[in-house]
Amino acid sequence: MDTIKFENEEIIEVANSEADTESPSFSEESESCYQHLRQTGLQICTEDYPGQFNFDFSLDVTEISKRHWMYSAALNKVYIDMNRVLPIQFQWRFDDIGLLGIKNLQIRALPIFANSEFQQLCIKRCPIHIMQDKLCDRKKMEHILWCEQIDAVYEQNPISQRHSVVAIVHNFVPCSDFKTYNVLYKFMCKSSCSMSLSRRPIYVIFTLETLSGQVLGRKKIGVKVCSCPRRDMLKEEEIERKRLIGVKAFNKRTLIEDCEIPEKVQKTNKDNSEDKIYELPSLPILGKQLYLSTLELLHGHFLGSAVREDRLIDTHPLISMLSDLISQVKSEKNSHNKKIDSENPISQTN
Repeated sequence: MDTIKFENEEIIEVANSEADTESPSFSEESESCYQHLRQTGLQICTEDYPGQFNFDFSLDVTEISKRHWMYSAALNKVYIDMNRVLPIQFQWRFDDIGLLGIKNLQIRALPIFANSEFQQLCIKRCPIHIMQDKLCDRKKMEHILWCEQIDAVYEQNPISQRHSVVAIVHNFVPCSDFKTYNVLYKFMCKSSCSMSLSRRPIYVIFTLETLSGQVLGRKKIGVKVCSCPRRDMLKEEEIERKRLIGVKAFNKRTLIEDCEIPEKVQKTNKDNSEDKIYELPSLPILGKQLYLSTLELLHGHFLGSAVREDRLIDTHPLISMLSDLISQVKSEKNSHNKKIDSENPISQTN
């Protein structure tokens, strides 16, 4: 253990402060009592960290019995029924650890909420399931995650109140460069329990540690505790598939629009038919009144178009021409009316 160097000075300072109140000197035993607080404190690191020993785990899907649990590789998530055994096989490079003189290791399992807004909350069993197991070991009564190993240690951080279970790795001769170790777990509360998980997704963070709490590797996995693992797995995989399709379609559409918009604008500018001049055919109109109505209709249309396009009325040739024609027709009509009135003095007296 002399070759291991602890770089977390903050934990050592905490141990020193406690040592000053209880004993005048600091010892390795007091350090081992506080080193594990890093993995279960208020701020939890959720990033995978294989470390120099390539720490990892696997689930043997061929051993799925009666569909009590399912594993989604696409989501890296386990769907398991409550109080059912989940076998996990951990592995790490054994020779490298042996060269450092590390002989005794432990694997810690810590359940936390997946959403960052809830990660500072501790996870524990609901009161209903606690009452159902009131005769079990009091040390693990509130723990939602149980380990089937006989000498498993159930811990609770006094500051964050987080619950974790530690499986001691017993020494044995590995058959290859990698050492594998099987651990059996159970989840003792459902994701739907209103006073526990409340349907919030969770992770279980596994850390490979020395007995003094030095972290050598870290891996996480999503977990949902439900009555129908296969159904829920297929449903969430379909939701994720549609989400990915939507993201790809959005990105593809955005890319196409970015590439084609300039070309479309340029094309419409070249083929713009608004700048082309058209001529109306000769249109004979019977009667002065109908002719005047037609001129006023066209005048109103072109006048409204000029206003909508923010164009100067004087610059529109049709508007001025129609205005002149309308004035001419009206003046002729007024002259005609005056002539009629002058020829019929009786109507004026009446």
